[in-house]
Amino acid sequence: MNEITNTKPNAVSLDSLAMQARMYVLDARLNLLQLGRVLSEAKPLVPHGEWDAWIRENADMSRRTAEQYMQAYAKFGADPQIAKLGTSKVLKLLPLPGEQLEQLFSENDVKSMSTRQLDEAIRNQKEKLLKEAREEVREELEREKNLRIAAEKIASIAKEELKQSEEEHTHNFETITNDRKALMDRNRKLEQEIRERDELLQEQQEDFDRMQAELLNAKSNIAKGDAERVPPDRLTSDIFASAVRTFIGAVARMPHMSAAFSTMNHEEKADYDELLQVVENWAKESRKALDMTVIESEVII
Repeated sequence: MNEITNTKPNAVSLDSLAMQARMYVLDARLNLLQLGRVLSEAKPLVPHGEWDAWIRENADMSRRTAEQYMQAYAKFGADPQIAKLGTSKVLKLLPLPGEQLEQLFSENDVKSMSTRQLDEAIRNQKEKLLKEAREEVREELEREKNLRIAAEKIASIAKEELKQSEEEHTHNFETITNDRKALMDRNRKLEQEIRERDELLQEQQEDFDRMQAELLNAKSNIAKGDAERVPPDRLTSDIFASAVRTFIGAVARMPHMSAAFSTMNHEEKADYDELLQVVENWAKESRKALDMTVIESEVII
């Protein structure tokens, strides 16, 4: 049922187009573009492999002629002024590009021209365009020639000046070479000194970071031991605040050590990570204890 519903509108439309094709083909001179439109709309609707038979039956023409009509409609649409030119003229205009068509219509009364006159106008226009193209090529070649001559002249002058300069400075060549060698040696020494200083700074930075890590570890162990030794009722907010300020003051630089961390190897970073885990676990357990509530000896989180 669905198949019948889907194909029936196409069949009706194709029948209508077939009737239009038979009507327009009777006076193809005036209906060239309309016939091209009908054929363009009908072709997608005709079953595969039946197009040649369809156009022979309904338009009485070959596939090649039908394609020319369809191309004419695709190029000119349903422009009645173009259609009035007649089939022969329209098909002769079909291969021309847009700019060439505009120029042809602006320079000639195409409607009143005979087919022979149109052929001659198209040929003259092509010859004119070909002449203009050749002239442009000739001018471009002439420009390139002049540029090449100018470049050769400049190169000749430069070569002569270079020769004179070499002759003037030949007696100073050894001195210049020695100065250049001394300069290169001095640059190498400076580069070596810079590398040595960079290595020294790197070592000092590593020593400093190591000392910081050791200090942090020591203070962490001390703080952990103090926390285990001090009874809970003796840890006041003032004591806690003082301890936090002391800790932050000792390691305040750590969040700003991105450059130093980026140059560390995996083992060094692992040491810092292990110490941070101690601090994070301590903070987690402290927060857990702080959030607890004791009711009748029962701890409620």
